[in-house]
Amino acid sequence: MEQKDNTLEKQLEILNAIEEVKVNHFFKHKVLQSIKQEQEINESSTLYAWFTPKLQWAVLALVICINVSVFYYAFNAEEQTSNSNNIEGFAQEYNLQTSTSLLN
Repeated sequence: MEQKDNTLEKQLEILNAIEEVKVNHFFKHKVLQSIKQEQEINESSTLYAWFTPKLQWAVLALVICINVSVFYYAFNAEEQTSNSNNIEGFAQEYNLQTSTSLLN
């Protein structure tokens, strides 16, 4: 028991020997400012930091709309050309063409 008391007293003496640490009052403010500056540097250094998920979805929707409109235009233009070819073939078959040739 005496040994436990001795070790306990030694530990208490060691704790009493610890002096109070003097801290600068503005230490926290300085640390927070340096962290904020590092974050600003990191944010400005990333190239695509402005490309947020909302903007990514908007760009994706725009690309899909453009693709759909291109496919629609391509298939619609194909039908128009085939219709014009059919009309020309019909006119040739029934001699309904107008020609500007003087030999006809």
